[in-house]
Order: sequence, then C-alpha cells, then structure tokens
Amino acid sequence: MALALVACAEGAEPDEEGPLVVATTSILGDIASNVVGDEGRVEVLIPIGVDAHDFAPSARQVSLVATADLVVANGLGLESGLQDILASATRDGVVLVELAPLVDPLPFSHPGDPGEDDGDEHEDLDPHFWMDPIRVADAALALGDDLAARQPEGAWRERAAAYASKMTTTDASVDDLLAAISPDDRQMVTNHESFGYFAERYGFEILGVVIPGGSTLADPSSAQLADLIEIMEQTDARVIFAETSRPTTLAAAVAGEMGEDVEVVELFTESLGDPGSGAETLSEMLITNAGRIATALD
Repeated sequence: MALALVACAEGAEPDEEGPLVVATTSILGDIASNVVGDEGRVEVLIPIGVDAHDFAPSARQVSLVATADLVVANGLGLESGLQDILASATRDGVVLVELAPLVDPLPFSHPGDPGEDDGDEHEDLDPHFWMDPIRVADAALALGDDLAARQPEGAWRERAAAYASKMTTTDASVDDLLAAISPDDRQMVTNHESFGYFAERYGFEILGVVIPGGSTLADPSSAQLADLIEIMEQTDARVIFAETSRPTTLAAAVAGEMGEDVEVVELFTESLGDPGSGAETLSEMLITNAGRIATALD
C-alpha cells in the first residue's frame, strides 16, 4: 500500500534535512503538515478513505515508523491496528505524541444504550476530537510547542498559531452554516459514536447510533437495531448520517425498515476526502459536513 505524502503549506518543498514526521491519519497529517511547513517532511500512514479503526500497516510502513523523528498519533484507542507497532517504536526511542489526550477529551455518551459488549477498544474516552475545530486548534498549538522544545530554531509555534487561527475561522463558518437549524431540530442519528465533540460544540443531541460504541468494528444485534428504529420513530428522525469511509449497508437497512422518507447522508468522519470531494483539508471537511447536516436537517 502506497504511503501518502502530505504536501507542505503553500506548495513549499519539504526540507529533506529536517525532521521526518509520521502522522497516523490523513486528518492528523493535515494538522502536522501545517505545523511542520517546509522545515521537515510529513508522511501519513492510513490512506485517504480508509477507516482508522481496522487499518493494518504494511512492512514498509512499519519501517517508516521505526525511522521517524516524530510520530503524531491520535491516541485513545483510535489506531487499534497500530498500537503494537507504535509501542515497539517508542521502546526503540522513537518520539510519539498522541494529540487526543491533550485536548480535554470527552467521555462517550453511548446514545440509545447500545449495550456493554460492543467490541471497541476506545474504553471510556472519545478519540474523535477533530470534529471540534477549537480542540483541533489546541492540538496544533500543543504540537507546535512539542516541536519547538525539540528544535528551538524552527518556526513551529508561529505556524501552529496560524493554523489555530484558521480553525477558529472554520468554527465560525460551521456555526454560520448550522444557524438555519433551530435548537429543537438539532438531533442526529449517526453510524457510530463519532460526533460527540461536534454535538457538544454546536448544541446537538445524538439520539442513537447504528453501530454501537466508538469503533466501526462492532456488530449491532437485531435487538439494538430495533431499539434504534423505535427511537427514530418516537422522535420523528428522518435522517441517518453515515460515513464516507465505511459501507452504508446497515444504515440503509435501518432507513429501508422505516420507509422511503428516511434519508442516508454520508459525512466525512475518519478520513479526509479525495481531490474534488470538498474535504481535501480538515477545514474543508468540517465545513462540508456542516453544509450537508444543515441541508439534511433544515
């Protein structure tokens, strides 16, 4: 599987003599590449469109992690298929920075009481912090501080501050797009528990999820799906928000059970989008998601 190289901001050529920074996901790659700029090289392990929950690295990617100057990971159990490799690399002296634990992570809310045995490895804290652009800004600043402590001569903090400012602007844009949705209508049914930070930031309630827990790998029972349908019928929810990085089969089955007027809308959750998707950067991804949510719920 090919490695994805994240280009430096403004098209600048990366400094081959600078640090090699490996980011686990395309979303973290966006953060890292903006903080690193042209003073280093950023590579991403998990390709665009691939779900982080069930990714397994190639031998070449394992070698890349082992030779990195810094690995930027999400943490809180998101990269379950990479945990052994990351642990081995840190034992060998590779520096690992996990961003999610640094930005006041939220506990999972478990909407709809999906049950205890959901098979995810996230434990109690939600790793999907990137759905809140203000927490993304905090993560960028933390990464800038970390790089500055290791290489004080670099302009890491300046670039991190510029990216944080962009995330603040993104937050305002998302808020503007969602303004058309009244507080009473700010309710969502999602494919899995990936919108907790979004819900907290913008005043939404997650009514229920198709796949129980914070991982996309759990397998909902027929009883759990029946409970979700009952919740949707009771609340008159007519939209299920699915994901571009996962099959929509289960969401479509729930929608089909409820009738033709229930819509499945795909959002970007675990990965940025391909060129032309409107989600090529994290800022664009969050704005595109907000536009789709506003259109579906307005």
